[in-house]
Amino acid sequence: MKVGTDGVLLGAWAAVRPQDRRMLDIGTGTGLIALMLAQRAPEAHVTGVDIDDVGQARENAAASPWSGRVAFAQCPVQEFETPEPFDLIVSNPPFFVDSLTCPDGGRTAARHAVHLPFGDLRDAVLRLLAPGGRFAVILPMAEAERFLAVCAGRLALVRRTDVRTTPRRPAKRALMEFVRADCPADRPADRSADCSADCSVAPPADCSAAVPEVSELVVGTGEHECYTPEYRALTRDFYLKF
Repeated sequence: MKVGTDGVLLGAWAAVRPQDRRMLDIGTGTGLIALMLAQRAPEAHVTGVDIDDVGQARENAAASPWSGRVAFAQCPVQEFETPEPFDLIVSNPPFFVDSLTCPDGGRTAARHAVHLPFGDLRDAVLRLLAPGGRFAVILPMAEAERFLAVCAGRLALVRRTDVRTTPRRPAKRALMEFVRADCPADRPADRSADCSADCSVAPPADCSAAVPEVSELVVGTGEHECYTPEYRALTRDFYLKF
C-alpha cells in the first residue's frame, strides 16, 4: 500500500508530547507515518514494524533528514520484542473483516485483518505501551466500533475525531486515541480525583469511564480538489516537507 489519506491523517493527528521519546508504527508499510512522527518529534526515536518487506521504508528513511532516528523491522507485531516500552504507538492497520479478499496477496495482507486481528493488535499495544503512553489508530466507522468493543476494559478511549470527506457525506474514518484502562495517566480533567497519576496505585473502576474528547474533521469543501482550511492546517507539515 502506498501513501494515502489515512496515513497522512494519522501521522498529523496523533498527539506528540514533549516527553515522548520512543515511538512505534505498527504496519509501517512505506514508513510514511514513522517519518512523520520523526519529523514532528526531533528528540524521539521511531521504530516501524511490518509483516511484509520493509526495504522501501528503509530507502525512504535513508533519503530523509531523520534517518538516524528511524529504524524498521520485518516481523509480525505479535512476535516483536523490545527492551523498553513505547511512549506512543500508532497504527493504520488492516481492517476489512467480513469482506472478500483480493487475489493480490500483498493487498490482502495490507487491507484485511487476516494476519493482524483486532484482538492481536490490542494485545500487542498492551504489551508494548509504556504506563502513561498513548495509542492512536485510524479505522473505517464500522470497524472502529468493532475495535472499541474489542478494547473494552483494556484500552480506554480518550480522544476521537470522525472524518468526513465533504460536508454532505457521512463520516468515513475514525481517528482514535487510547490509554491503558488500568493506567489512565493523562485522562481528561473530569476523571476521578482518586485516580493515581503515576499508576503506583490502581485507579478506581470508574476512572476509565471518563468522557473522551470528541471532534469532527471535514477534509474537502465539496468543490473539486479543494481542501478545507482545517485539513490544510492539520497536514501542512506533510505537504511542505515530503
